[in-house]
Amino acid sequence: MLRRETARLRAVFRGALLASAATAGALGAPACTGAAGGGQDAAAPDGTTRDAGLEADDGSSEGEAGPFYPPGCAPPPAILLDAGPDAAGCIYRVSLPCGLPSFVTHVYPPNCAMDLPTCIELCTGAAFPFLSCEIANGLGCDDDAMAFVAADGEAIAVDCDKCSVMGRRPAGLARARARARSPLGAFFGNAAYLEAASVHAFAALAGELRAFGAPAELARAAGRCARDEERHTRLAGRIARRHGGEPPVARVARARSRSLEAMAIENATEGCVRETFGALTALWQARHARDPAIARAMASIARDETRHAALAWAVAAWAEPRLDAVTRGRVVATRRRAVGTLRRQAMATVPEVLVRRAGVPSAADARRMLDVLDSALWAPRLRRPGPLRKVGEQGPAARLRTR
Repeated sequence: MLRRETARLRAVFRGALLASAATAGALGAPACTGAAGGGQDAAAPDGTTRDAGLEADDGSSEGEAGPFYPPGCAPPPAILLDAGPDAAGCIYRVSLPCGLPSFVTHVYPPNCAMDLPTCIELCTGAAFPFLSCEIANGLGCDDDAMAFVAADGEAIAVDCDKCSVMGRRPAGLARARARARSPLGAFFGNAAYLEAASVHAFAALAGELRAFGAPAELARAAGRCARDEERHTRLAGRIARRHGGEPPVARVARARSRSLEAMAIENATEGCVRETFGALTALWQARHARDPAIARAMASIARDETRHAALAWAVAAWAEPRLDAVTRGRVVATRRRAVGTLRRQAMATVPEVLVRRAGVPSAADARRMLDVLDSALWAPRLRRPGPLRKVGEQGPAARLRTR
């Protein structure tokens, strides 16, 4: 089962890498830039530049002062959205009581992502450093219409995402903020944090798979993935510290007993979507990073992450057919929303130093790879949900209710 899924993903990844490279070559697009304005130092409205991952010596970010707002229009401090017991600690929301500020000149259609200079001005305070930002759904953006819909001056909100696509986020992951003096330090500091969090995620998955009576092969593979993530944490941490970053400690609340549906939803979003794209991204970085140490590290991580993604698809193939049709539909819908979130994040400009030194895909390259994954992996799964089996057939713990 795992070998088959691994071979399938490797074939899809090869196709995605080739398709992205071929399209970029045909368009004459350079491999080291994102959208316009995406250099290492982004221009602020006053003509100065700011480093997207820079923090001052006292731990405060360079972006905390923010731009000038008219009276009554200054945003309140950013709030952590996912602050509950199952929080991932990734999304900080900035409220804008008077709508988009005057310095915002472009919101990328058809979604509501914004370019890096805008994000630097808006994602300040606790939301800094960040990896991407976008107008919040229902508060200025309509995800169904895929459009910015707020009227001039209408209150909106911006969601600032601090998390990388690398690593499987567990339920109960506490908020954390990487200290860094450069975009590379911030990027790999966050990566090390998420890799450390993945250790907890795979340990919990292994226990749940055993409890629900899954094949022993899957539980053993989850345990191996946890050990892989310990090594990834060390690799990413060394790179972060070499570039002035300090990874935060990944603190995870004690795991609670969950239903099969809850496990399947987390596996669908964190494994089949985020981790699958993370594995492909790591392969891209291994091929394109100009820093030899980063390229070597990403090649090693990519091999492991491909197996981790394959495990997610194998778990989905085992677990989802054991849910009833309504429950399975909720899992599918959640996975589709996770794909949409990745697409919105891919609209944002990537700092040039991350593209050049670390091989991070540009916005255009990321979108092309997402297109291939969508057509080859995510969309077909929506059309072929698989046969329905009863949960009670799968061992003693599987008698737990699926919701």
